[in-house]
Amino acid sequence: MRYFIGGVLMALSSQLPAETLQPDPAWQQGKLDNGFSWQLLQTPQRPNDRIQLRLVVKTGSMVETASQRGFTYLIPKMALFHSKTLSDSQLQQLWHNAIDPAAPIPPAIVSYDVTLYNLSLPNNRPELLKEALQWLAGSAAGGQFDKKSLMMITQLPKHLVVTHPANVKDPLWRARIKGSTLIGHEPGAMPVTPVKLEEINKFVQQWYTPDIMTLYVAGHVDSRTLTENINQVFSTLSGKRSMPVTMATLPVLTPQIINLTSLDPTKDTLSLTWDFGWRTINDSEMLKRYWRDDLARETIFRSIKQAFDKKYGKTVGLNMDCRIQYQRASCALLVSAAPEKMKSVTESLLAELSAINNKGVSQAIFEQIVQEKQQQLDQLFAAYARVSTDILINQRLISQQNGVIDIAPEQFQRLRQAFLAELTLALITEDAKRLVAQEPSFIFSQPADKRRLDIDQIRNKFKQVLWSAVATPAAEQEVNEGSPVTRTN
Repeated sequence: MRYFIGGVLMALSSQLPAETLQPDPAWQQGKLDNGFSWQLLQTPQRPNDRIQLRLVVKTGSMVETASQRGFTYLIPKMALFHSKTLSDSQLQQLWHNAIDPAAPIPPAIVSYDVTLYNLSLPNNRPELLKEALQWLAGSAAGGQFDKKSLMMITQLPKHLVVTHPANVKDPLWRARIKGSTLIGHEPGAMPVTPVKLEEINKFVQQWYTPDIMTLYVAGHVDSRTLTENINQVFSTLSGKRSMPVTMATLPVLTPQIINLTSLDPTKDTLSLTWDFGWRTINDSEMLKRYWRDDLARETIFRSIKQAFDKKYGKTVGLNMDCRIQYQRASCALLVSAAPEKMKSVTESLLAELSAINNKGVSQAIFEQIVQEKQQQLDQLFAAYARVSTDILINQRLISQQNGVIDIAPEQFQRLRQAFLAELTLALITEDAKRLVAQEPSFIFSQPADKRRLDIDQIRNKFKQVLWSAVATPAAEQEVNEGSPVTRTN
């Protein structure tokens, strides 16, 4: 069901008409007259799960001017313990219950273009749910704050309001956003001058308007009562976004070298990172194209892992990390090893990629993966019934953020079955070879006092074997960052 996470997506021409993907009807949707939207998933199959609430506000640090720097980070901090409708004791009781102790998630996350509020409530507590809606409407959705709220921000624990990315000063992230619309709009930045309450409230009125907000709820709730409560508390919100906002986008990551310094003295880490444009998934052919690319990446990973396990056992770390960020998709193949072993590891990695490029993927690995996917599909509905409400609501957020139609399990099963039936080794080999033949960026992390390898020489070897016919882009450049960074594999 996580078909929308990460990856490569390319157009696929077909003589057959593509089937339009249909939004999952289990998610009820509504929109108030003031533009405020809501979505609800009832989960009678999970009656004991916690009730999850997510309020997405499409306002982040990119709307700040120089004099407003840090406002989007301060506002959630002020909102957490501010309410005109709830007493202090009610507010404390709400937050005592609104964080799941088994799977805690920060109540507020601030990014470049979005502020996200997260509440997780115990079931069978309708009074808490009603109070949560009142707090969201009165504070998170743009309340007018007082001096007490401004004073509270200094006492708030840091983990209650976090940023995404978690560390915007990470050297790798700084290299990635170079030349993008994100430059100069750092989430989590603190104001450079004393904050004036009237300026904060003016900012709230301008940017926190109901037409750019969506409330998501997942849990075993009474839909009629909940929708009535939503209408009652959120219909009082007013205002409308009047100023355009620059879209948060990342530039193309041209093939380059990025050198990083690791804080971990016991290992080197090499990441081959492929960068792709991202397109929305709204019909069956686009979805099948994505699935093919996804399986091609998996066959590459398994081929390398199989060889590495035989040669190195558990002494070498191997991972593949695919994600979508700000209109770009990327896929990173990461290997980590002790500094004295890294030269051998890079040679083995080159040999395995070259074998895939020349011979394709093995029949055995292809059959193994297809068999596993078929078994997963056979157990789809049983597995879906066990998926917790926090995963269900987070998957919904990810799919909507990345322009993917969140289809029902029934349509997913039918399309996936047809896809697996049509799949051949030749198709997957074609996709795997296409990815291997595309030159990635080399991101190399070494301990400062154990720099044994020259990443330029390593990259040149890869280029000679795999990408000698690939023209080096004129914009290619080497990025060297001296700041330490630790890569977790």
